[in-house]
Amino acid sequence: MIDLNEVAKTYRTGLPGRGRLVHALDRVTLRVESGTALGIVGLNGAGKSTLLRIILGYIRPTSGEALIASMAPRSYVERNGVAYVPERVTIPRSWTVLGALRAYAMLGEIQDDSWHRVDAAMHRLGLEQLADRKIAHLSKGNVQRVGIAQAILTERKLMVLDEPTESLDPVWIVETREILEEWLAGDPERVLVIASHNLPEVERVTNRVVLLHNGRIVGELPSGGPPGSLENNFLAKLRQLEEARS
Repeated sequence: MIDLNEVAKTYRTGLPGRGRLVHALDRVTLRVESGTALGIVGLNGAGKSTLLRIILGYIRPTSGEALIASMAPRSYVERNGVAYVPERVTIPRSWTVLGALRAYAMLGEIQDDSWHRVDAAMHRLGLEQLADRKIAHLSKGNVQRVGIAQAILTERKLMVLDEPTESLDPVWIVETREILEEWLAGDPERVLVIASHNLPEVERVTNRVVLLHNGRIVGELPSGGPPGSLENNFLAKLRQLEEARS
């Protein structure tokens, strides 16, 4: 479903003519088949957010080619939509929880059963008692749950999550894991992409994990092993990279 071929992205920082060139992504090649739950892991500044922005169609590669279902990402998103939860969920503070989700349902062009879908999403995320609460009066964890609820409102083929368990308490981390598993199992053509520092959760939710380092995919980390194996493999790979550099 997702095809990245030699994708690179560079930015110019600082004042015009005086800034430096930053290579956020460097020749990233990646193919993600339908039915995949892909984890993208790496240190801060590795290029994870830039990679997600390219997949979402927010920015274009400086060079190389990015395709989703054989379409440019922006064209794919405009035609099909994408379920997306950013690292920091931002919703107008004056909206209520129910009003926000109904607004997202209308923006998502849900036609026949929009209010039913809103009710179902609120129930799945335990938001019924907060329906009339303004976003301004919610905790960070509850705002995150509203963000996840809007992501499951519509029937999308692609879901992109940036630190999805940020601010969630342990109970809702487990519940979110189950929600994502249910979502992926609901359609064999779906693809789930997660960028996160929470390696135990990446290990539990995904069936494939790539390591991004200094803008490059430097390898895939074995998944499906004993608990904690992803973290061990992650640290071992980083040590290998540091040793090779020295």
